[in-house]
Parts: sequence; C-alpha cells; structure tokens
Amino acid sequence: MSGQSDDEMISRAELRTLVDIDGLRSLLGAGTARRERVSRSYATAVASRKGFPDPLIDHPRLRLWRRTDVEAWLDANRPGWRAN
Repeated sequence: MSGQSDDEMISRAELRTLVDIDGLRSLLGAGTARRERVSRSYATAVASRKGFPDPLIDHPRLRLWRRTDVEAWLDANRPGWRAN
C-alpha cells in the first residue's frame, strides 16, 4: 500500500469510495463531449503524471485511488469536467 503502514486498515465504507483504473477511465471520460470512458492506456498515462494523486493501494495487479482525490485533481486540472 502506498503511504500507509502495514498496521493501517481500510474500512468497508472507504473501500466503496475507491476507484480502480476502469473507474478512472469513466471519470476522465465524463469531461468529454460524448461522456465515454477513455482508453486504458490514456487513463494509465494520466495516473502516471506528476501531481496526480497517489493511489491508496498500489499493487502490481491493482491500483485504487480515493475518488475524492481524483475528483479534486480533475477540478484543478480539468475545469468544467463535471458540467459536460
């Protein structure tokens, strides 16, 4: 896990607020005219950018981000994404 010690736990309620790469694809696509999910490779590239939130869970097979962190990043870097 990124940024957490081994003794920290994630609650079930918090698990429900996490997004995986497919969720990220949907959030990134929300800012497009057609509101379609973007490609996996594009979402991966965005998630790798400097300044993008660190995943809460970073495992070779799974990365999970806090939805609120991703939405805050989108608000700062893609103004108007919610309105499209």
